[in-house]
Amino acid sequence: LTQLQKAICERMYLIFRGDITKMADAIGAAHNKVAEYCTLKKYKTQPFCLLKEEHIQMFSKRRGKKGSGGSIKGGNTLVLDQSMNNYNASWLKRVEGAEIHPFFVPCDHEEPCDEETCPCVQNAYFCTKHCAWERWSRNFFRGCACSGKCTTKSCSCFAAMRECDPDLCKCCGACTDPPNKPATKQRCRNDNVGMRRHSHLLLGISQIKDAGWGLYNRDALKKGDYVHEYVGEVISQEEAERRGRIYDKVNRSYLFNLSSDYVVDASRKGNKTRFANHSGRPNCYTKMVNVNGDIRIGLFAREDIE
Repeated sequence: LTQLQKAICERMYLIFRGDITKMADAIGAAHNKVAEYCTLKKYKTQPFCLLKEEHIQMFSKRRGKKGSGGSIKGGNTLVLDQSMNNYNASWLKRVEGAEIHPFFVPCDHEEPCDEETCPCVQNAYFCTKHCAWERWSRNFFRGCACSGKCTTKSCSCFAAMRECDPDLCKCCGACTDPPNKPATKQRCRNDNVGMRRHSHLLLGISQIKDAGWGLYNRDALKKGDYVHEYVGEVISQEEAERRGRIYDKVNRSYLFNLSSDYVVDASRKGNKTRFANHSGRPNCYTKMVNVNGDIRIGLFAREDIE
């Protein structure tokens, strides 16, 4: 196996629940080599939560009640109401008030989500489709039902600093246009980071004194337009403290807090956004965006940029 295949082998073992055939097909390796490596590493599958029938029936009893957040149709299919009024008010306030979160880990517990059992609620996250209870949770984020561009706070996804998810947002057409280019046919404009719809950026000598290189846009940008994603090496807060002391001595730092546990460092690994300089009158701003369960850092235009 290659080093890359070895690196992802454990994760594949968990995803496919130890199915060697599916693992080998996914990583493009020989079945016997994958089986030998898994035996050598002594990988084990982890138990996961399955919803009990009595838990599902609990939602049927709540059908038609105000604030239930959904109703049960035939075949245990949950029809979700995307109105923000259906979320628990105290949980929603906690999510809106959180400035920085711990690293997100999908919840996996047998009892229904509440403040005592659910780490998503405790850490000011919405439950997602990756959680054990997913759409059956009271804390599950239900997406939006917008008929517009999803670029104002009238869109529940935009208001929650999340990108629209095509699995949840069935009306706005998120992620239907091809990736790596601006959206043209779809209405939704809130899928830029995940679909890599970034602007074309150029490098040049910065107009800021003693700043070295600077970042320039090739095409004109309007206020609120997505510029690019800030990427880099994901390191722990402890490692960031150690590197930060070194960076302070050379008056140069590319550290950006991703969560209360991790930091993005673009000094060694990154893209062109690492050359965006600090300014007393910035024309761009950063925003933490939840994309398919991952927190990512987007750079957006604060004003029209020629």
